[in-house]
Amino acid sequence: MRFSVLIPLIAGLAAPDAAAAQGQAAGTWQAMTFHDLQTPSSTDPLQTLVWPDVIREANAYVTTQLKRPLNGKNALVTALSSTYRDDGRTIIVSTALSRQCESGANDKGAEIEPSNCPVRIAMIQDGKLIGMKTVAGCYADHNDPDLPAKNRDDATYTRFDPTAGTVALRTRVGGKDIPSCAHVYPTR
Repeated sequence: MRFSVLIPLIAGLAAPDAAAAQGQAAGTWQAMTFHDLQTPSSTDPLQTLVWPDVIREANAYVTTQLKRPLNGKNALVTALSSTYRDDGRTIIVSTALSRQCESGANDKGAEIEPSNCPVRIAMIQDGKLIGMKTVAGCYADHNDPDLPAKNRDDATYTRFDPTAGTVALRTRVGGKDIPSCAHVYPTR
């Protein structure tokens, strides 16, 4: 049963991003796509394959610790992702803003900083999850009109190099790259 569910799940996530990724030259930076995971889905690979444990933990915290009902929704968990195709494999690179993150300053007078969060690199082939790595990375809110003007273009980016078999990550905040957010990880 799980195998038959995986193929539509992967196709659903990979289709829009894979087409964009295929049209890009190797080495082009791509802003990660924002996902709000509050609406439960049995077909979203981010919810079913990549971040189900984080969603369960957030749901348990809200219902058990905070004693708030979720009314059929998930707790507030947001994710960023990029999807790439490589020789028949789908590679999903994703980070989720969760309780596992180390957030930056939160004082109203502080500059905006990215959160240090786990990044998961999921490798899928023939409809099966063949591997997943959890590594370090950054999460930066982006495209939010409520942010100060200089932070409205903040984003976390990925770049896939199929020849080297690596994915690179970087984060820009306030128009500047954050050196501690620059990483390169193998995808093989």
